[in-house]
Amino acid sequence: MTVSASSSQPNVVVIMSDEQSWNTLRFHGNPAAISPNLDALAAGGISMDRCYTPYPLCCPARASLWSGRMPHDHHVMGNWRHVRADIADDGLVNRFRAAGYHTIYTGKWHVPGTTPDRYGFTDLSAIPASPGGIDRGRYILPYREYAEANGYTLLPNNIENLTAADAELLKQPGKAPCGRAEVALEHYLEVWQTQQFLAALDRSPEDQPFFAVCSFNAPHFPMVVPAPYDTLIAPEDVALPPNFLAGLEGKPEEVLESRYFKHLAHCDEGEWRRFIAHYLGFCALIDNQVGDIVNALKAKGLSDNTIIVFVSDHGDMMGAHGLVEKGFYLHYEEALRVPLIIAGAGCAVADSRSDALVQLHDLVPTLAELAGIPFEADVDGCSFAGVVAGRTNQHRDSVLAETFKWDGEESGKGVYTPLSGFNPLTDSVNLSLRTDDWKYIFRYRDVEELYALTEDPYENVNTAGNPAYAAPLQRMRSLLHQKLSAESPFLADLLQDRLMPPANQQSYHS
Repeated sequence: MTVSASSSQPNVVVIMSDEQSWNTLRFHGNPAAISPNLDALAAGGISMDRCYTPYPLCCPARASLWSGRMPHDHHVMGNWRHVRADIADDGLVNRFRAAGYHTIYTGKWHVPGTTPDRYGFTDLSAIPASPGGIDRGRYILPYREYAEANGYTLLPNNIENLTAADAELLKQPGKAPCGRAEVALEHYLEVWQTQQFLAALDRSPEDQPFFAVCSFNAPHFPMVVPAPYDTLIAPEDVALPPNFLAGLEGKPEEVLESRYFKHLAHCDEGEWRRFIAHYLGFCALIDNQVGDIVNALKAKGLSDNTIIVFVSDHGDMMGAHGLVEKGFYLHYEEALRVPLIIAGAGCAVADSRSDALVQLHDLVPTLAELAGIPFEADVDGCSFAGVVAGRTNQHRDSVLAETFKWDGEESGKGVYTPLSGFNPLTDSVNLSLRTDDWKYIFRYRDVEELYALTEDPYENVNTAGNPAYAAPLQRMRSLLHQKLSAESPFLADLLQDRLMPPANQQSYHS
């Protein structure tokens, strides 16, 4: 069935990658990146160049995106920790469905404690299995059946759809954990998923606009990449990050002792470049899927009346300070800052770039305003449609990110963890606040950090212990406390003594 383009309300397509940093695109200044389709999409719309995740981890970030709430509010404060029961049926896309939209979700979900249909989506495909209440991301049973029907033997208990040969690539002595996937590109998960998504678009009713999401798993690790994307980018063309193995003096012990710092410590610079080349190749694979989706919309005559969004849930350190991945300790730009492109209907100025500070949980309220959908919800997210439409160039004064550990563990086991259950003796919280010029990181069990981003954009010099920076340090502590007081009085009270001590008292402990 061909979808009608006659509706006065615009369609919405959200294409989402997983673990893709802001600096993985050619038009964002990475000369090794191959991203012609995303570059073209941005040329037809706006790139929100300072979009930040509220939590550098899959489940909490996605829960924020679809609920419009900060992690301390929706309570998915770690992977596989369930969303609050009273908002398990209050996904923001329900507002679109109530306004007459046909809603589609294809691919990785990762909002534990609820499901895409409960959060407003009607046509579901390629949804991961959730054994024991734990959404396994890539572990999509219809895909596994498809791959095995095409001659591939996937390891039965491996949630990443790896074959035995793939798994061996991740443990080669002296090598970075990456390599060529045994599954051919034509049968690879992302290519299969794109076809599932396009089939869902074909099923859409002719008399309704649609809100459709295609949520990919790449470029999330492991870096087992199908040909030709594993060699598309030559390692010698990869420039190591400007802060590669830099800025270590002043970094907290919990960062330098973490597996994120030790994971590739055995690799030389050549292996690091090979690893990053695989990551950028994975990003190029996603770029190609974006091109297929955009071309399909054009072929259907829908592109002029469709808002097209590309976004990721969080980034990956990819060598910055010698770190990889994302998670509790990593409140740095590479993990927090994500690409966000909005093009098509509602974008007043093409080829535009904005430095407005925005967050993932602002996105759906923004799309509602652009689509003319009534939106009344007591949530933390707020629309930046005025930026997209060219009416203003500002949105937030600051962006907050949160990470939690419960009894020493960031990830849960498919259970609910209330914020009120925080135990100061066993639990932990890290928070960061970024303004135009400063980044402040509060660590419950380690030293604080302060970065003067104008002069130190790569966060190499922690100025928190420098007396010359005492005034901006206290100002950022105060701003964080004010924000918490307004948004989470529980956290504000918990951290009161550390953030707002008497003037003659040292606030921090090691």
